[in-house]
Amino acid sequence: MYKPIRDYGIIGNLRSAALVGKDGSIDWAPAPFLDSSSVFAAILDDTKGGQWSVKPTDKFESKQEYIKNTNILLTSFTTKKGTCAVMDCLPVKNGTSAKDTAHEATLDEDKEVYEIHRKVVCTKGECEIEVLFFPKFDYARGETKLELVDGGVRAMQGTKKGVLISGARYDISKQGAKAYIPLKEGETHYLTFRYNTIEIPSREDEHYEKDMRSTKEFWENWVHRCDLETCPVEYPWHESVVRSSLVLKILFLEPPGSIAAAATTSLPETIGGVRNWDYRFSWIRDSAFTVQALFWMGYLTEAHEYVKWLMSECLNIEKDGPETLQIMYGLRGQKNIAEESLDHLEGYKKSKPVRIGNNAYKQKQWDIYGGLINTVWQLHLRGSHSVDSELWEALRALANYVVKIWREPDDGIWEVRGEPRHFVHSKVMCWVALDRALKLAQVHGVNGEIDVWKQEKDAMYNEIMKKGWSEKKQSFVQSFGSDDIDAAALLMPVLGFIEGKHPRMVSTIKRVEEELSAEEGLLLRYKSADGLEGQEGVFLLTSFWLVDALVLAGQKNRAEQLFEKLLLLANHVGLFSEEMDPKTKEMLGNFPQAYTHIGLINSAFYLHANGNPMTQFQNSNKTQVVYNKK
Repeated sequence: MYKPIRDYGIIGNLRSAALVGKDGSIDWAPAPFLDSSSVFAAILDDTKGGQWSVKPTDKFESKQEYIKNTNILLTSFTTKKGTCAVMDCLPVKNGTSAKDTAHEATLDEDKEVYEIHRKVVCTKGECEIEVLFFPKFDYARGETKLELVDGGVRAMQGTKKGVLISGARYDISKQGAKAYIPLKEGETHYLTFRYNTIEIPSREDEHYEKDMRSTKEFWENWVHRCDLETCPVEYPWHESVVRSSLVLKILFLEPPGSIAAAATTSLPETIGGVRNWDYRFSWIRDSAFTVQALFWMGYLTEAHEYVKWLMSECLNIEKDGPETLQIMYGLRGQKNIAEESLDHLEGYKKSKPVRIGNNAYKQKQWDIYGGLINTVWQLHLRGSHSVDSELWEALRALANYVVKIWREPDDGIWEVRGEPRHFVHSKVMCWVALDRALKLAQVHGVNGEIDVWKQEKDAMYNEIMKKGWSEKKQSFVQSFGSDDIDAAALLMPVLGFIEGKHPRMVSTIKRVEEELSAEEGLLLRYKSADGLEGQEGVFLLTSFWLVDALVLAGQKNRAEQLFEKLLLLANHVGLFSEEMDPKTKEMLGNFPQAYTHIGLINSAFYLHANGNPMTQFQNSNKTQVVYNKK
C-alpha cells in the first residue's frame, strides 16, 4: 500500500537522494544522480517500482528523526520483544568543504558509484529484522536479475549493475531477495547498496563507520557555516530554518553547483489527477529564490557556484545570445529535457501519467531575467561577489533583451499550458531586471544603455499600474485585461516594485485572501483556466509569500500567527511538499519541495527583521565589491 507522502524522510549527498519511509522502506532512489533513472521507485508503483525495506518482523510502532544538524536519518522501531533502530545515509565523499564535497570526475552515469548505507542496531531486548531487497533499475523498464554471492546479492539489468553488501543469508524469489536477521541488545548489522559496481570489499562495518563519521562531520560543519549573526541559536525559528537549509543543500548537485526544484518526479497535485511533473531540474526562477534563502544564512559559496554554473554551462552570450537562455536546464547542463510518459508504472495511488523530463523547458517566461540579475544584485548587497567584465557583459545583454521583449506576452511563472498572456508578474520581473541592472551599473561604474533602461523601466511601471490593476476587484490581477487574481501579486513589495503599505498593495492582499484562500492562510495559486485538466491543492509557497506581504504591510502580528500555523503543517522531520489538501492536510506534489522551504526561510528572516532582511547587509558593508576590468 502507498504511504502518505508526509511519512517520508530524505537522505542525500549532493549527488543524489533517497526517500525513506517511517516503516523503514526506501521507496525512491534515483542513481547515480538525482536526475538519473530510479533503482527504487515503489512510491510510483508499489508492485513494479522496487524497494529496499528494513523492518522488524513483529508488529511495531516507529518514529523518525534526523541526527541533529545532519541529513542522516534515524528510524526507531518498538516491538513487544524489544527496540531497534535503522540509521540511513548517503555518504558524502572526498572531504568536508563545499568545494570538494563531491567527486571531481566528470558527471558520468556509467562510472559514478552511488551508495546507500544502512546500519541496524538492537537497542533493547531482541528483534528479528526482515530485509527485502528489490531493486528495479531504469524505472523498472526491464527485468533486474538477482544473484547470491559471498557477502551479499548482485543485481544486473543490461549495462546497469549494483550490489547489496550484507552478511545475512538471503533467499531470492520474484519479489526480490529476502533475509531474516535476529539481533539481541547491542548487536549491529550493516547493509550497503552500491550502484555501478558489483565488488564486495572486506570489513564493510569499518567502511560504513568511517563514511558515517565523515558524513556526519560534513553536515555539522556545513550547518556551522551559518552566519550566527543572522540566525543565532536563540532565534525563535532556528531549528525550522536550519532543517530547511539542509533540505535545500541536498538538492544541489556539486559540482557543478546546479539546484533541483525537488527530489522526485510525478507525485500528484491531486490524487488520481494528471498534474504530475518531473521536478528534478534546475529552474532559473527557483534557483534564484534558493540562493537568496541560503545567503540570508551566510551560505555564500552555493550562491557563487550557481551563478558560475549558469553562466558557464547554460549561457554563452557572445555565441548564442540572451534569447537562448532557457527557463530550466538539466542538473548537468542538459538543454533538451523532453518529456515522456512511463505508462508501465501506475503512479502514486494510481495517479497517471508518470512523467520524466519536462516540456516546460520550451516555454518563454520573462521573469527569469529579473530573477537572474536580482541574484547578482543580492550577492552584491551581501558584500560577497565580484562582478567581472565577462559577467557584466552577460547581464548587460540580458537587460537589453528585456527592453526588446517585455511588451510581448509569455507563459508566466506558473507554466500554464494555454495561450501566452501579458502576465503581470512577468512584467514586474522585467522591471526588476532593469532596476537591478541600473543599480549594478551605478555601483560598479560600468557602461550600459542607462538612459534606455531608465526610460523602459518607467514605461513598465506605468503600464503595470494601469493595465495590471483592476478597479472592479481593487487588486492587482493575473494578466492585462483580466480580473483574475493571482497569488504572485504578493511578491510585488518584496521585489521593491511597490511599498508594502501602499493602499493598492493592502487592498491586493485582502483580495488574494478573499478569493484564493481554501482555508485561512492556505492559498491556491490562482483559479483561472490554465489549459490543464483537473485541479490542484493549496500551494504552500504562496502562504509564505502572504506572511512576507503582511510583514511589509505593517501587519506583523498576523504574519507571525500565520507563520507559526504553517510550521505545524510540516511532517514529522520538518519537511514540506509542494502542495497540500486543505481538508485532510495530506501532502501533495513533489517532495521535498525547494520552493516551500525557500519560503519558510525567507519568511523567518522577514519576520525577524520586521521588513527586508537585506537592509542589515546594506548597512554592514562587510566586504567591498570590486568590478574587475579585464
